[in-house]
Amino acid sequence: MIKNTTLLITIFALNFTLKAQELPQIKALRAEENYSSLLKNDTIRNASFLNKLKAIPLNKDKSIFLSLGGEFRPRWEYTENKNWSANDNADESFYSQRIMLHSDLHLGKYVRFFGQLTHGLVSLKEPVYVQSDKLDLHQAFAEFSIPIKNTTLKLRAGRQELLFGSGRLMAFRDGPNSRRSFDMARIMLDGKGLNSNLFFGREVTVPEGVFDNNSTDAPYTWGMGLTGDTKNFLGNTTIYYIGFDAKSVKYNDGINSETRHTIGLRRFGNVGKQFKYNTELNYQFGKFGDKTISAFSIEGDWHYTLINTKSKPDLGIKLDYVSGDRNQGDNNLGTFNPYFNNPAYFGLITQVAAMNMFDIHPSVKLQLTEKLSATTEADFYWRAQLNDGLYGGSKALLRSSNNNQSRFIGWQSGLKLDYEISRNLKLSNETYYFVAGDFVRETGDSKNTFYNGLTMWIGF
Repeated sequence: MIKNTTLLITIFALNFTLKAQELPQIKALRAEENYSSLLKNDTIRNASFLNKLKAIPLNKDKSIFLSLGGEFRPRWEYTENKNWSANDNADESFYSQRIMLHSDLHLGKYVRFFGQLTHGLVSLKEPVYVQSDKLDLHQAFAEFSIPIKNTTLKLRAGRQELLFGSGRLMAFRDGPNSRRSFDMARIMLDGKGLNSNLFFGREVTVPEGVFDNNSTDAPYTWGMGLTGDTKNFLGNTTIYYIGFDAKSVKYNDGINSETRHTIGLRRFGNVGKQFKYNTELNYQFGKFGDKTISAFSIEGDWHYTLINTKSKPDLGIKLDYVSGDRNQGDNNLGTFNPYFNNPAYFGLITQVAAMNMFDIHPSVKLQLTEKLSATTEADFYWRAQLNDGLYGGSKALLRSSNNNQSRFIGWQSGLKLDYEISRNLKLSNETYYFVAGDFVRETGDSKNTFYNGLTMWIGF
């Protein structure tokens, strides 16, 4: 049945993919798309069935319209020696799929209602958290817009996705089948050269059943961000604050309730046509039980593109330093908490989280053809503090420190291929090989980990 479903949807997408080239790129956050421009251009809107689905007028003057969309994402994954384990069950080979359908109803210029259903399936015998979800409501919100001179004030309430900055602290978790959403209220200001975002809500947890996703006992989060166009100072600037409150969090230093605050500064943009950068600083403070939190992270991501060569090589270097806990058992906690992080921050292998670590991550991306690109990379990891442990992509503690004095975690090589056939159909393959370092070898199983993930994405 899986093969037949994949074939049918692939044929469906290919029937229309060549006729939809006038439409903009599909966004990662589907709720942020706007196809109202199609209502003024019947030539493009009537060019294909899929184009018509993006803007369906519901009254004569077209002020009320409906936009429909969706995606189907099958993936085939193979992992050998997951998390360096030598156990037989550490070798996995399985199929997974995600199906999402959404509707976006605009009642004039100032009111809209957005809803999205999701389904996730994994071919393993037992369900897997954030992978298995039979059917649920992923997003459902109302949004009201208020024009104020050259800016627009938006009030949004309900279940929704949220991406903050580069996604180091607030991300929609696109790697697993179940993307992350929040039951949340937001106030957004979109202006010329200035954008702001104020929010309060709770993360939505994902049981495997039918319409059982909820935020009842999940962590609270709140905060605000302000992004300004500061091109006179070579780029854009974002300053933000994010709060976090959870009943139970586990670190190498124990399990306890936590209330944490993060102040962040991000600088990003382009310098000329060849150089782009992202630099981010975070400081965290608060309480972990009776302990006082003081943690920080520094991230730099720089890319230089040789635009005058055929394959346009993108030479990248990424550096992270994320604090750990200096002394176990004292009254302080120095472990950085990446909150609602992207577990695939370092790739789909999800072996290491941005907690108690520093890394050096060079990469080279080549544009082999107009639609095919290849990225090769290596990532070298060390523990920031020797008295803190090693954390996996889901923030789970993989290895306790146990007074081990080795710093080197290991290194990971990777190759990613992306083939964008059209706006409706994309293929990608990620391959990683993680070589265990001294700390892993001295604290347990240390089999080198191999991962390969082949992904198809069909969307409209």
